[in-house]
Amino acid sequence: MTSERVNIKGTSDGLIITLGAGAWSQIMQELSVHLGQKASFFKGGRVGLKVGPRRLTTHQLESVGELLGQHSVSLWAVESDEPATQQATNELGLEVSLSARQSVDAHSTRLPKGNSIVIRRTLRSGQIITHPGDVVIIGDVNPGAEVKAGGSIIIWGRLRGLAHAGLGEVGDKAIVCALQLAPTQLRISSHISRAPAYTENGGEVFPEMALVENNQIVAEAWIDQ
Repeated sequence: MTSERVNIKGTSDGLIITLGAGAWSQIMQELSVHLGQKASFFKGGRVGLKVGPRRLTTHQLESVGELLGQHSVSLWAVESDEPATQQATNELGLEVSLSARQSVDAHSTRLPKGNSIVIRRTLRSGQIITHPGDVVIIGDVNPGAEVKAGGSIIIWGRLRGLAHAGLGEVGDKAIVCALQLAPTQLRISSHISRAPAYTENGGEVFPEMALVENNQIVAEAWIDQ
């Protein structure tokens, strides 16, 4: 799967995408086409990005992570010869080298079975938290980030990424709470929903709790106003 600007190959460490020369907008468009054409090939995978001397900002790297996230792919590393790109990569909490095999799962935190865990940081694009119990996050969940829990998910911040609660025996009894509930996708057990229209349209924002009622996900006030 090769072009002048985008080269994608599978390795034992996951997918490696090399970005060549060219306008950034054209590269992003071409990458989007590749991801769309081979959606089943990429789904569930992890990507290491090689950009050579290209200078990229945190916003540009986040846009890559968001694009990958739309195709169920996570970005775990960006390798570059450009110091500014390396700094942006570090700021997003991503790995700066593709050579460290142990880093493949560095941003997919799978913890031993337990009742709950507390994550005291913001999850950025490409970062994934998976836990068999309840998950509490003190911080935001940005677009392109994912939280998957066997139990409930409590976010003391903004939920703008993907949240999937009730993966375990709790099932439909799980809840998802956030100070701002605006996920790219929200799942509880086998039920799927997205952000309420008023949240997406810039209306009033207040803490909400999502739960399953009558076989569908509904949202209600989490904290009394």
